[in-house]
Amino acid sequence: MRNLIVSDILRILKKKTYWIVLGIVLLLSVVSILQSRTSVFTNIISQRTNIQNTGSVILGICIFLSVYADEFSSRSMQCIIGRGLSRSKLQIAKFLDCVILTINSYVLWAIWVMLLNLIFRTNMGSFETTVLYTTFFTSALQAISYATISAIFLYKSSNVAAATVIEILFYIVFYTFIHMISSSAPLAPLIILERNSLTGKLNSIYTSIILGQSSIGLIANVIIVFVGGALIISILIFRKKELEF
Repeated sequence: MRNLIVSDILRILKKKTYWIVLGIVLLLSVVSILQSRTSVFTNIISQRTNIQNTGSVILGICIFLSVYADEFSSRSMQCIIGRGLSRSKLQIAKFLDCVILTINSYVLWAIWVMLLNLIFRTNMGSFETTVLYTTFFTSALQAISYATISAIFLYKSSNVAAATVIEILFYIVFYTFIHMISSSAPLAPLIILERNSLTGKLNSIYTSIILGQSSIGLIANVIIVFVGGALIISILIFRKKELEF
């Protein structure tokens, strides 16, 4: 399984598409800084918005497609299973591919943003720096979570396009819809639904870190319930899936 993970990561890193998308994300960071140099406050808001709403959507979808799409499109997954690797180990390997690629991508992105802030002398203090890098952390955790949940639909249907649409809906529509309803009709069930949704949990993690409070329990909750739960569901679904060779 280790050899599979290494070969997958090397395969993805050789793809021009991945580097083009990452280059676009890095370029957007430059634009966000240049457009908001009037004050430290507007600068940090612009950078945080870019990380959450633009960069993470583009990068997250790219990582999802890079890890999962090729396997289903080329049917190489069937060949790997035919050689003796169990389905569950294959799925765990794909999950680890996603985690490794996401962490590496976001660390590289965070380093790039740090250098940009030094070059353009944005004069961020310790609080603004905490805000910025907490945003990177929660966005990376969000990307891993969304990809793992979307993989459930991919393993169920073997339809890359449909699973990608689900991934996009998670990023752009799902939480916005819940937040809009709970804001317009602040009923207890809707507020509870929003707070216990994945993005609601991620927002709580962000707030806890910014306020200097412990967020270990919240992070563990997201990893165990959302990420771990989605991975287990995927394994159970794919175990009974008939594969076409």
